[in-house]
Amino acid sequence: MKLQKLAIAVAVMTALSACSDDDDKTKTCPDGTELDPDTNVCVVIPPVEPPVEPPVEPPVETDFYNSDNWQETFPDQYTTWAQTEESNPESGVPTDLLEANPNLVSAWAGYGFAKDYNRARGHHFALTDIIKTLRTGAPLIGHDGEIVGEAMKASCWSCKSPDVGRMFEEVGEGKFADNGWSVWGEEMPNTIGCADCHELGENTLRLSRPYASRAMDVIDKTFTAENHDSQAGQTCAQCHVEYYFDGNDSKKVRYPWDHWVPGVKTDYKEVVSYTGTDGLYEGFAAEAQLAFYDEKSFKDWTNAISGAPSLKAQHPEYENMMDRTDHVMSNHLDFSCNTCHMPKSTNSEGQEYSNHKVAFDANKLPASCTGCHDADAFESKFEKRKADINALRFDATGTDPRLTEVHFKAQAIWAANGIEGLEAGKTIGEAKAAYEGALAADNELATEMNSLLGKVRNAQWFWDSATASHGIYAHNPAEAIRLLTKSNTILDAAIIEADALLGKYDADYVYDATKYDSKAKVQPLAGLDLDAMKTSKEEFIKERVEKDWPAELR
Repeated sequence: MKLQKLAIAVAVMTALSACSDDDDKTKTCPDGTELDPDTNVCVVIPPVEPPVEPPVEPPVETDFYNSDNWQETFPDQYTTWAQTEESNPESGVPTDLLEANPNLVSAWAGYGFAKDYNRARGHHFALTDIIKTLRTGAPLIGHDGEIVGEAMKASCWSCKSPDVGRMFEEVGEGKFADNGWSVWGEEMPNTIGCADCHELGENTLRLSRPYASRAMDVIDKTFTAENHDSQAGQTCAQCHVEYYFDGNDSKKVRYPWDHWVPGVKTDYKEVVSYTGTDGLYEGFAAEAQLAFYDEKSFKDWTNAISGAPSLKAQHPEYENMMDRTDHVMSNHLDFSCNTCHMPKSTNSEGQEYSNHKVAFDANKLPASCTGCHDADAFESKFEKRKADINALRFDATGTDPRLTEVHFKAQAIWAANGIEGLEAGKTIGEAKAAYEGALAADNELATEMNSLLGKVRNAQWFWDSATASHGIYAHNPAEAIRLLTKSNTILDAAIIEADALLGKYDADYVYDATKYDSKAKVQPLAGLDLDAMKTSKEEFIKERVEKDWPAELR
């Protein structure tokens, strides 16, 4: 019996000793269980689940398309950028240029600018103004989900928001452009700001619009190869430039520099059989751009009053500035947009920065300018230049009233030949179609009217190239005078031609300028109902913009 007890004890000790040879470690029994140190019994211990780590949230990316998110890093630049809100009439209501000059309505009849054209305000208002303008129409979503009342293409957002650059990256430039304007309204929360001209979150300049980059390559001014001042001017040229979109390239924005050959002096005079040697068909000149459009048989629209195949100049400030520095003032090659509109300033800590208010203050010009130019003399100098330009425009024999005259005289010639337009109660679309068809006819009237309206097209292009260029009295007054003088010379010939045709077809016609001396008189004659357009716009803002769009209207 003693031997049996001893054997049992030895077996237990052996089993226990087999659990582990280290008292600090978990003791494993022969059957795979573990020894509970508290009870000294082998038991099954459930496995311990590893602790669950909380999910790691990805870092939140800063939205640099919103200029508010640049404030901390660039406080001085941000503060002055915000001051663009001060570039606004005291009333807060944009100045109505159609009211001030009703000749614009007849010149642009059948085109959006005849509906609404206001003086430009500061960059802070760019998004508000493109949404509120009557030019963009009142696009509402119908019961079938289709948009009704779309008036413009998506490319008309191009100069109004840095979100355009973002959308180009997200959906592609072609897909963005080949849509109606309002399609992307829900993607446009930000007005012109930092991301338009700078790498996201950085002070490095960039071209955020690929069409501008392509255009600079064409004229051998590739952005990355230019100095800082030239690059700064090019960022402005993303908007302050003449452009077009003709539908052959997904309605992408294009500049009429397509005829240039990089590194080669361009001359377009052979297209129009021009024999002069004054360089008018070289480079940025309005003549070169007109010849380019003529060769393409391009028009922006058909004037609804006269039937003229028309072009709308946009705002060719970049071309005016480049033309001046490259040719007229070659000693100003370091002169760029930022020289006058974004001069260097110094903050309270003595640090230098670029003022982003984008305005002109002669007292803030750099020493390289004030060494030759007296800051106090700028105002009187500009007023004198404006007066010279306005005389060419608004005198009795000026461009503006005579453009109205020739458009309505052309309408009278059509009417005398049974081609009915707005004067006969036709819609804008019907009037345009009637004139386009008549111009395409192979008959005597078509030949006569193509000759007359070709002159109207040219005269209006040169007029618009001067008058649509903001600040041309400061940037290139000599070019403004040259273009307006040329336009008036063409109008002399056009009115003589129109009068001869009226003598042939309607000898009793008498032109009465008092019928066209106010916006209220001319807009109905251009097929427009201002009250109805305003009502539709208000409904659009209430039903779409305020409900679904992120833009804060100012």
